[in-house]
Amino acid sequence: MSAETDLRERLDAGFGEGPGHRPVEERLVAGRRAVRLRRRAATAGIATGLAVLALAAVLLRPATGAGGGIGPNPVPSPSTTAVPGHVHLLVAPARYVDADTPPVLYLFGRMFRRDRAVDVLATYGEVDVAAHPQGGAIVRVDDHTSWVLVVGNEPERLDEQREAPYDYQAFMAWASPEFAVMSGRLALAATAPGPYTPPVPDEASPAGYDGDLLVAKPGGTVVERVHHPRADRRAVCRCHDQAVRVNTSTGDWFVLGYDCQTQGALYSERVGVRADTLASWLVQVKRVQGVFESAS
Repeated sequence: MSAETDLRERLDAGFGEGPGHRPVEERLVAGRRAVRLRRRAATAGIATGLAVLALAAVLLRPATGAGGGIGPNPVPSPSTTAVPGHVHLLVAPARYVDADTPPVLYLFGRMFRRDRAVDVLATYGEVDVAAHPQGGAIVRVDDHTSWVLVVGNEPERLDEQREAPYDYQAFMAWASPEFAVMSGRLALAATAPGPYTPPVPDEASPAGYDGDLLVAKPGGTVVERVHHPRADRRAVCRCHDQAVRVNTSTGDWFVLGYDCQTQGALYSERVGVRADTLASWLVQVKRVQGVFESAS
């Protein structure tokens, strides 16, 4: 027997045969137990993760008002009034501006603002026609908001202004009927003989309405009256009601006026400018209005 064989036998004898194999049934039971333990550990880990995520969502969500529920950021309520903007208009050259210039004006068919202090918030109805422009704007000057309408180029223009809050829909409702009245008055003034003279403002007219009757203001006397001049073919403007001749200490005037519902207007002109009698003056006025209406 060699030395190598003897050493191997001694080593094998030292280790012995070792423990015997467990029965197959015991191995299956132990395997099922290990699977159950791993599933429990995984379930516990998932539950912990979900709890952390829920807590994070509570801590990170935006605060809500006193009425509360959780939801997206509040949406502004719809409004019929447009949000004021800023309309860029060029500043008119100083030579076209005087103390009576409205906040916006027309030069050669283009709308300008009177000076840099005028903040134009919105415009409406602007017509880029050099011969007969008309338009309006909501403006802010020295913290006062006003509605302005302008018909005609400088210096042959007519304007209306009123102080009112920013409300674009209300502004449009006011502007539409006013444009028709102003355009008619401007057309009459532009066709009078001689140099151009702006229409006399209603406040400066020698007549005004007292209820349903066009009467002379203090210091004047109505010497002639025509009821419903629009009944004779065409009216100067819709809803024109009466025409009068008024005698004042400074001379006689023709006044044509209408007053229907909330709308009203006057057109006043000295006797002799266009005609010498009320009847012939009305004929001239209607003729001018007919030309204006057919061209518009």
